Amino acid sequence: MLRRLTIQAFALVDHVDLEFGKGLTVFLGETGAGKSIIIDALSIALGERSSGDIVRKGQKKAIVEACFSDASVSLHEFLRTHELEWEYPEIVIRREISATGTSRCFVNDTPTQLPVVRELAAFLIDFHGQHDTHGLLASKSHREILDRFAGIHVELRTSMKQRWDELKRCEELLVDITRRAHDADADRARLSFLRDEIASVNPLPDEDVQISQELRRAESQEHVVSAAMRVRDALYASERSAYDLLRESRDLLNDLASYDSSLTPVIRDVESALIICKEVAGAVAPLADPDAASPERIEELRQRVALLQRLVRKYGSLEAALEQQDRVQAELSLLEHLEEAIEQAHKAKNHAEARAEEVARQIRYERTSHADALSQSVQSSLRDMGMPSSTFAISLQSTSLGPQGADTVEFLFSSNPGEPPRQLSKVASGGELSRLMLSMKRALSASASYGTMVFDEIDTGISGRIARIVGDIMKSISASQQIVCITHLPQIASLADQFVRITKDTNGETTTVRAQNITDDEALVEVAKLLSGDDVSDVSLSGARELMNPKSRAASK
Repeated sequence: MLRRLTIQAFALVDHVDLEFGKGLTVFLGETGAGKSIIIDALSIALGERSSGDIVRKGQKKAIVEACFSDASVSLHEFLRTHELEWEYPEIVIRREISATGTSRCFVNDTPTQLPVVRELAAFLIDFHGQHDTHGLLASKSHREILDRFAGIHVELRTSMKQRWDELKRCEELLVDITRRAHDADADRARLSFLRDEIASVNPLPDEDVQISQELRRAESQEHVVSAAMRVRDALYASERSAYDLLRESRDLLNDLASYDSSLTPVIRDVESALIICKEVAGAVAPLADPDAASPERIEELRQRVALLQRLVRKYGSLEAALEQQDRVQAELSLLEHLEEAIEQAHKAKNHAEARAEEVARQIRYERTSHADALSQSVQSSLRDMGMPSSTFAISLQSTSLGPQGADTVEFLFSSNPGEPPRQLSKVASGGELSRLMLSMKRALSASASYGTMVFDEIDTGISGRIARIVGDIMKSISASQQIVCITHLPQIASLADQFVRITKDTNGETTTVRAQNITDDEALVEVAKLLSGDDVSDVSLSGARELMNPKSRAASK
């Protein structure tokens, strides 16, 4: 339920701070006073598109903050899933729009992406503007209204979507495998060529690096042998090698240690040096062999490097070539078992289709079970609103399976006796659509998940006694759901539980829209203005008082 709305520097608004309670709240004010600006600000706070143009002239940014309470269990789960903090009992949504057009959204002071705010708003509020009745002309909305009335829960709708997605994946896999079977011969030849090309070289991981190093050594054999021999001889093999000198030094140090024990650690260092000399000499010894690389070996290495480099140029690296070889072999294996793969894909597709159809049947049962009840509820409301000869029906037909099930839902309507109901787009006028929409809102109010419903001039095309009946219906809905309403009809305005007065002031240079909560006595004057215009008389005040009298309200029902 909407508790508070704060607006700063938005369009013609400097600052507005409104409080909302349960029941029916009506915005009062003459035509053009700016009532829709307040509703626009609320919708932008809840994720509608905005631009820098809505920032009040001379200001850097506009701020709209909406505070809600009494959140549903589904909303609690949504907040938890999206890791949004919630301190009972309030949820505060704030939108800041800069004059440059950028905007930021916050939920309980946590920065939040705009799409998430829009999803969150769907749990909190239902907007219905004066032009929204055109949505009734789309059959998609008919299915959504019936599903809401039937109480088809989120888990069932989610299951239908998931199983439909799985079916589509299975169908795509089957199409892909079938296509590959059609192109199997060409694919087999191409893949076999790639496999044989790599297999003929039979590379090992990092072999190109190792072979290149060996070739460089072989091609520089004279230099390598000379350097290696010098290192080997200097460290170990010559008559006065470092090894011999270190060994002689070690023996002398052992003798000196008997005179000075502090030399013992030095002896250990010399022992380590002896080991290192021997190991290094052993490491270079193979390179000192003049027979290590024959001309034949050098040519063999060169040819091997050329083969490996050809693979590297084509695949990027030997590792990539080996990975390609594995992939090619797997695809060839699949081609060899295509008939089996197609059979398995058929089975998977049929299984997924059966699972999707199972959920679709459950949804169809719920829709069929509730279609008549929705029709009767809407038709009853239409009779209450002065359309006793109208007929409303729901056509529910089987269709191909889809993400919402396997049904088409179409609302049919006739306003004249003896005329069969037909598609709304062909028979319903604007005023009739408004009453149809309100009838559906009434039918949905008991099971709706919204805490707040906003009506922006839904009373278009009605007046007199019917306006009072429409007001009574809105009043009855407000017993279970908060309603915020813009209306120009005194028959509806007089039924409100709370009143907000909207005014527009101009000082010659600037125009400012103001909004404030008003008392019943102040509201009496505003309702009287709806009856007689700005010149409020005793007669119009008396009429307004009669309309707002609780006994009068009861008598009108």
